[in-house]
Amino acid sequence: MNEPACHPERVAGWARRISFQLAILLILAACNRETVVPDKPQPPKRATQPPIFLISVDTLRADRVGGELTPNINAFARDAITFEQAYSHVPQTLPSHTTILTGLLPQNSGVRDNIGYALSTDPDTLPAILKENGYTTGAAVSTYVLRRATGIDRGFDQYDDELEYASSIDVNAERGGQRTLAALERWLDGVQSRKVFGFLHLYEPHAPYDAPAEYASKHAPYDAEVAYADAIVGRFLESLRRRNLYDDALIVFLSDHGEGLGDHGEDEHGVFVYREAIHVPLIVKLPRRERAGERVSSLAALTDVMPTILAGAGLDAPARIDGVNLLTAAPRDRRIYAESYLPRLHMHWHELTSLVDARFQFIDAPKRELYDWNADAAEKSNVADAERRTLFAMADALKPLVRMPQPPAPISAEDQQKLAALGYIGSASSGEGGDYPDAKDRIQYVRMFRDAEALVKASKYAKAIPLLVTLTKENPALVDEWSLLATAYQRSGKQADAITTLREANKRFAGSAVVALPLADLLAQAGQFADARAHAELAQKDDPVFAQETLAKIAFLEGDLATARRHIDVARSLAPRRATTLVALSQILKASSDWQALATTLDESLRDLESRHLPPIRGLHDDLGEALLHLQRGPEAEQAFRKETELFPNNIHAWGNYAIVLAVQGRIDEAKRALNEAVQRNPSAAAQRMRSEVLATIDH
Repeated sequence: MNEPACHPERVAGWARRISFQLAILLILAACNRETVVPDKPQPPKRATQPPIFLISVDTLRADRVGGELTPNINAFARDAITFEQAYSHVPQTLPSHTTILTGLLPQNSGVRDNIGYALSTDPDTLPAILKENGYTTGAAVSTYVLRRATGIDRGFDQYDDELEYASSIDVNAERGGQRTLAALERWLDGVQSRKVFGFLHLYEPHAPYDAPAEYASKHAPYDAEVAYADAIVGRFLESLRRRNLYDDALIVFLSDHGEGLGDHGEDEHGVFVYREAIHVPLIVKLPRRERAGERVSSLAALTDVMPTILAGAGLDAPARIDGVNLLTAAPRDRRIYAESYLPRLHMHWHELTSLVDARFQFIDAPKRELYDWNADAAEKSNVADAERRTLFAMADALKPLVRMPQPPAPISAEDQQKLAALGYIGSASSGEGGDYPDAKDRIQYVRMFRDAEALVKASKYAKAIPLLVTLTKENPALVDEWSLLATAYQRSGKQADAITTLREANKRFAGSAVVALPLADLLAQAGQFADARAHAELAQKDDPVFAQETLAKIAFLEGDLATARRHIDVARSLAPRRATTLVALSQILKASSDWQALATTLDESLRDLESRHLPPIRGLHDDLGEALLHLQRGPEAEQAFRKETELFPNNIHAWGNYAIVLAVQGRIDEAKRALNEAVQRNPSAAAQRMRSEVLATIDH
């Protein structure tokens, strides 16, 4: 029988006859050839191409993770590596997620803001690289900001960006996290391979804060949404366990940016780059819980996510990349860049750029700031004067990184409305030239604007109007203030003041669709058709679809149905599935008594809405029923009217039509029961009047 290669006495004998150093080498070589003892623990072997999941909780501050609000994320962190000092490069959703998926700083990806920017086809993206290497890729997102039109969907086999609306023409532009999770799980149900990359994006806790009651009753509004987001994350992780994917998976949990919560005068985010806005959670779980529970205090950044995931999958990162692989040691002397150009692009204020190192944060602004965040985590004491050497060194290091963005592309009025519904200031500031004041000296105007928005939403126009008048005088470069003031005047019945406000805004923001089109609409309602047309035509370059819809409306009000139809057909050719265009077309076809075209158009459109899982549009089934009735298709008309009353029980006109079509078929008792149900469900004078008129028709 052969002796073991690593026999102690034999090795010791060798050692007496040779140098000590050579003896050590021989011992190591011999022992490395030894058979491994079976009960000796071995480090886990990492799967070369594991299942990969990326979870992004929008607007989640780093200081909200790890305590009582996040039990599920805390449990996940125990299986993972926590990077305690991770930073976002821009406190906005679209540019930050672009950084996550490309590994590029905003100035290198070209996406500098939520509004007016899109990802080009040049940069490699994480999902595209994974797809090229055999991964099935899918995503479900919760906000219009990450819609596929921005290019953020590149590389995904499935990109679910469907949103939920109160109606199909509502301006709401987000989806609840539970619905987004369900969308991603539906996709996972159809994926056979374990070589899968899934991206889940949750919009909680982004404002407006509206957590379910069980969370809202226990916490402040923002914290309630954090707790709710944590619960959804927990459900997703449990879903991965049920699918036997969790243990083998590489899972990255992060946020795109934080939230101000008033710490430096900003309630939400987008303007400032203090740590509450850019310090984010970043937790990386490796397959089989490798390095579980490890905490890393060195600096990390969202540009690091792409190369880290690729390294975990055994793949090379692109050569042109700004991040590093966090699974190896990050550079000790690292500095993290951050920027916010929102003040310059939308408010005519000075932009903010920043560097964070292992001790300090430097913020370049008209009044420079330096914070020793190690000693002053809340960044309340500016040490720029006391640490001038550090200030100048970091300012010099920042200069090569700063590049002015290209001007944002114009956005449509519809985009502006949807982004405004999410709390975003949605249009470009007026003019270039002139002074750009320090955002620190103007941040109070954002709060005033938010207060005015809330007042308008609550129909408190008498309070909102003076506040907005002050804003347009003291901070006139923000077009959103002018638009909101015009809306407040209009809703309070002051049409002339609304027109005057928009005319003044049009001088400052010449050709802006968000000014010209509402002005055209108001002028048309006032019978000033030529002036209305002129303003609508001004907006055709920036927003051709809405401009054509507005021109159609002007022609309709003039009684020129042929011209109205011509404009609406152009709008439909540009955006064939747009709900507002469909509603306008229905009105034109009804006024033209083109019942066959109306029936065909509505039938196709209703099927399309259903196939896209969009909520129904009020009045379309009622219009379809009327068209079918004129075409003498009574039973189908009855079904259409009944469907309208089921979907919109407050549509009194539809109840009347439903009762009439029943009576025409000789079903008088059913017709009377329908009228009684209409009044029961709508106890109003209008419903009573409708019932009386229909009964008189039936009895007569």
